[in-house]
Amino acid sequence: MTKLLVISDIRSNSVNGVSTGHYVPVARMYAKLFAGIVNVKVAGGTVYANYFSDTELLSLPYSVSHTSLLGRLNILKNCRALFGYNKGNIIVMQHSAVVTALIGIFLFYHGNSNLYMILYNNEAKRSFISRCFFGLVKTKISGIICPNDDIGRLYNLPYCVVPDYIYVGDSNKQPLLAFEDKTYDFCIVGRIAPGKGVVECARKLVGSHYKILIAGKPENEILENALYEVCRKADNITLRFGYVSDEDYSSYLSQSRYTILNYQGEYSKRSSGVVYDTIFAGVPVIGCRCSALQFVEDEHIGYLYDSLDDFDVSKVMKCERYNDYLKAIDLYRAKHKEYRIKLEQFLKIKE
Repeated sequence: MTKLLVISDIRSNSVNGVSTGHYVPVARMYAKLFAGIVNVKVAGGTVYANYFSDTELLSLPYSVSHTSLLGRLNILKNCRALFGYNKGNIIVMQHSAVVTALIGIFLFYHGNSNLYMILYNNEAKRSFISRCFFGLVKTKISGIICPNDDIGRLYNLPYCVVPDYIYVGDSNKQPLLAFEDKTYDFCIVGRIAPGKGVVECARKLVGSHYKILIAGKPENEILENALYEVCRKADNITLRFGYVSDEDYSSYLSQSRYTILNYQGEYSKRSSGVVYDTIFAGVPVIGCRCSALQFVEDEHIGYLYDSLDDFDVSKVMKCERYNDYLKAIDLYRAKHKEYRIKLEQFLKIKE
């Protein structure tokens, strides 16, 4: 049997038939990264049938929207199916239902594959239960894929530091518009949560001569109402509440000069798929200076501020500066070829 690389999402969260979070984009990324090098399959619950063909997909029995007792039992059943399907293969488990994943490894994985986990934070060692089960299954795990050395060292296993998203080519089918041809000066696109500081951005820019697009599904009604009240009389802000499709997401980025990521609290520390989506689409990032976005400044692919109140918007609204950011984005995307090679070697794909 030909060895497979299997990228799995054992929870496969589904909201009205839509997969939320990093999971589908990361699965697509792995499939594109290693196409022609190894056979890649995506393992996911029923919602994954909306994103992958029968030939691409290893179907797991359940998509789990709520982590109730029944939901966790269904995740464990997904673990049992995943490990049963894939004896002798390379399995990469996405950062999904981490504690339940550790229990699933303990119960159902018998060391007959090369098993890797993507871990973005300390969740696998955060609680007493997670520490116990991680200790029980540690010898079964071949390695950790993580965004920085601090996370890698925490687990005391072989680890590979790569960005959450690795550039696999220009998947943005929208035309690359010149600075002067953009519809919006700034966009904020994706799920609208309190920690993303969207209301604060709207207050900063409301009534200005800058054109703003805010599109996404608010996390709760209170947040939606607060944002609506700030923007309802503003001629310069376009509000589009609701789930943003892949096509609209791509279009909104294409039409915008910059994306604003005003991350606060937990969002300022954890990895962000939006920042990579934005950069890979050729759009510079404006954001609050924090660990999640520090590479934006380090790579000169956008602008970080210490305080939104002190952010002088006019600094980034010069065509020459914008074009400098675009040149830096091209250089940054070229570096991602090295990440693909690094990950290929870590996963021992060619052995």
